[in-house]
This record gives sequence, C-alpha cells and structure tokens, in this order.
Amino acid sequence: MTSLTQRLADFTVNTRFDELPPAVVAESKRLFLDTLGCALGAVGTESGRIALEYVATLGGNPDATVLGKTQRSSVTAAAYANARLANVLDADDTFPTSTHFGNATVFSALALAERYRRSGRDLLTAIAVGFDVGARIGSWMGAPMQIDNGKVIGWNELGGPAATITWAAIGASTHIAGLDANEANHAFGIGGSNSPQPTLRKWAESVEQPMYKYADAGWCAETGVSAALLARLGSTGFKDILDGPNAFWKFYGSPTHDDDALLAGLGTDWQILNTTYKPWPCCRWIHHPLTAFTQLRARHELRADEIERVVVRANPFALTSIFREQQPRDTLSAEFSHAHAVAAVAYDVPPGPRWYDGKTMSDERIAAFRKRVEVMPEPSSANIGEWMTGGQWRGVPGGVDIHARGQVFSATADHSQGDPWTTATRFSDEQIYGKFNTMIGLDPRGEGTPALAKAAVDLIDVVMTLDEASIERLAECLTTLARAMPGSAS
Repeated sequence: MTSLTQRLADFTVNTRFDELPPAVVAESKRLFLDTLGCALGAVGTESGRIALEYVATLGGNPDATVLGKTQRSSVTAAAYANARLANVLDADDTFPTSTHFGNATVFSALALAERYRRSGRDLLTAIAVGFDVGARIGSWMGAPMQIDNGKVIGWNELGGPAATITWAAIGASTHIAGLDANEANHAFGIGGSNSPQPTLRKWAESVEQPMYKYADAGWCAETGVSAALLARLGSTGFKDILDGPNAFWKFYGSPTHDDDALLAGLGTDWQILNTTYKPWPCCRWIHHPLTAFTQLRARHELRADEIERVVVRANPFALTSIFREQQPRDTLSAEFSHAHAVAAVAYDVPPGPRWYDGKTMSDERIAAFRKRVEVMPEPSSANIGEWMTGGQWRGVPGGVDIHARGQVFSATADHSQGDPWTTATRFSDEQIYGKFNTMIGLDPRGEGTPALAKAAVDLIDVVMTLDEASIERLAECLTTLARAMPGSAS
C-alpha cells in the first residue's frame, strides 16, 4: 500500500497556480520576501562567510543565484548557501510545530526555478506546495513529547525539526522540477531516506551551540533538490515511505502518527497561512515574553536605565540552560538567551544582524542589563500539552515582570507579535517590508544609501508582483542588491 505517499505526491505535482486561493498567493509572496531578508541579513556574519566560501569551493554550473554574490553557482550549491543563510540569525518564520519551513522551501524552489526557467507563478506555487508538505509531515508526526488526556507524560528520545524542513524542500523541489506523479513518489523516497539525523535532544542540552543548531537548513534544502534531480533522471526510492508499520514517522523516532493530520483538507486548508513571522532575531519561544516586554515599555515609557530587574516567565521549552544563559559567548548561543534578547530590545538595537555584531555583544550596557534578567516558569503554560491544536502550538503564554521606579510592571502574552491568528499580532505587509529593510542595512522606512534603497524598492516590487514577473527579472534584482549591500561578497 502506498496510499499516503502517493496521495501526497499527487498533490505536490498536480497543484496549479490557478488553484491557489488569493490569500495563499499573498502569503507565499510575503514568506518569500521575509526569507530573502533573513538570508541577506546573514551575509556578513561568520556563519554566512563560511557558507559562501564553502559554495565557492564547490564550484559548479552557473545555474542559480547565490545571495550576496554576483557570481552564480549550481542548483545544489545555491540551495545550500541560501537556505543556510536564511536560518543563521534565527529570524526566519516559524510554523507552530516549532519548525522553520521558509528557508529550505524558498531556496530549493528558487534554485530549480532558475535552472528550468520557470515562471514567477510556478515559483509561488512551489513555495505554497512545499510548505504544505513539510507542515503536514510535521503535524503527522506530532509533538516531541507524549501527551495523555492533555498532560505531558514524557519526552521523545528522538525527533526534531530537521526532517520536516527537508520534506518541505522535497515538496517544493518536486513541484518546480516538473516531475510526474511516479517520479515524485520516488523523490519522496529518496529525500525522506536521506533526511538529517534527529539531534534535538543533543541541541537542548548544549549551552554552546554549533553553527547549524539542531539542523543545517542548507543540507535540508540540498537534500530536497537532489532528490528531485535524481528522480527526474530515473533514480528510485521507497515508494511507500509514508505508509505501513515501518513508515517515516517510525524510523525518525516519533512514537506515534496521525494520518488525518497528514491528509485532512489537502488542497483546501493551506498550512502556509499558519506560519508566524519574527519581529526579533531569536528563538520563537523568546518572542512571547518579548511581546509582553515591549508592550509594557511602550505603555509606561520605560527606559533601559530605569529597569532594575526583569523576570522572564517562559514556557517549558524555553527553560533549559541555553535559554537561561546570561552572558552568551557567541552569536548562536545568544539567539537562545532570554537575557540577551531583552537587553537588545531594552536598548533599541535594530532587530537584525546588529543584535549579534561584536559591538553589541561586547557592549558594557548590554552585558550589565543581561545580568539583571532571570528566567522563571510561566505557570499558565506549565502543561504545554494543553496549548496544542492538531499537533500544533497556536499560542503558548509567556510573560515578564519588570522592576522599575519602585514598582513591578507585569504582562503575559498568549500570542506573540507575528502570529497570524489574531488581528493584534498579525504581521502587516508594511512590517515585513520594514524588517526586510532593517536586515539589509536600511532603516525600516527604507532610508539609507541611494543605491541600496533603490535596489531594495525594486526587489520588494518584483517579489510582491511575482505572479506577473519573470524569474530572470528577480535574479537581476538580487544581483543588483548584492552589489549595493555593504560588505557583501563579490
């Protein structure tokens, strides 16, 4: 029996742009632009330098754009570098299974769209389809814990987001490469069998993080691209990788699975509409307390030098050692530090690469403020299983208590800024534009050097009209932006 595998493969290759609801088209554009900004913001980082130099070492046919560079590279190399860049700052979108899908989805699709000269509509469709595949696989395998009657009774020994990120890349690549249903079935088997190892538990216990965290998004994207290319050439894979007692969920370490979550509403309930955007470049679990912190600062006009102490109230996922680290020594560790995030917000550091540059990391004011931040459990989210909907977290409370002016200012946020499920937190187009501008070195209004400002306006316009634009025009805008960005690679 290959019913689950084949049905999802059929959806992947048979969906057409005209079948996408307008809201899905709009969200695919928004996700694309946001992911581009996250990747471009990382070009000047140490991780970004390594990714770009690695790709330069590989070489390859000049088929696809590498962000921040004017030279092109092979589809696998471009997919690797761009997806890796997109996750470096931890500013990329988060799906409510605690997974980033934009990085590998967008950049596997973009590389192959350039290789096969697809249209802007084809690219948007691949993004929507790929995202859906990854999100459905994640919801199918469920949370990294066991839940009985709404209560958490244990944590999985294996698991993690790496596989589902890879599945998003497989879905996007399968669509944009123009595979038929049989080839797509084989691509699923090839890509699924070669997904990265589940290292989430190792990540959770590590205060000092490796540069790829719990998964290298570049490898995930490259796996998806390679699976589609190999299947297109006639290579075979397990055609029943999602079916039977030894299906993907089993050998990836999930203790259970939910077939309804995999297929229910396929083609009508688009999961990309449930993605969240990050106003701040740090782990999504930090955003709920940060949302409460920014609300209190604005409401009471609290200055950083007035704040004597901050108690962060975090959900159970954000209470491990890495989240409690007050003086992180490197960028990756800082991305999971409540103390660093609160200090950066308190001193109004622009939320992008500047959060982690040498000046900010060594700033004496930032270091002193971090010492005044402690992390405690948020009582209302103690049983995290109560906050799940169909294998997803749609809201997990987090809050802060700010000690200042001889008072304690307290707030709790059930949803964080960027969540799509409330009108108060949903990211507007203007907020996405502002974030993009900040990431590339402009101010949120797009003000800065004339060449960079012009390149940004042109790229935003192309992305937001991609259903009418060509991939060639998009590539030209990316190259122009690479030339205009300060410190970008040539």
